[in-house]
Amino acid sequence: MTPEETDNAARAIAKKIITELNSKSNKLTFRQLLHKYASQAKPFCPKKHEPWLWLCVIVHRVVEGK
Repeated sequence: MTPEETDNAARAIAKKIITELNSKSNKLTFRQLLHKYASQAKPFCPKKHEPWLWLCVIVHRVVEGK
């Protein structure tokens, strides 16, 4: 998988988290959502980082528009 494809996949997961977090029916905290989606992000995450923590950074970058 190319770095661009990896970045796109991570951003897609981040967008799912943002959508679910902003949903009126959401009852989970941001941290719980990160843990929920961490297994999906694990294949894209660098080995030296925890998937939920790395995903948190990606979500913040998507929100900021970077």
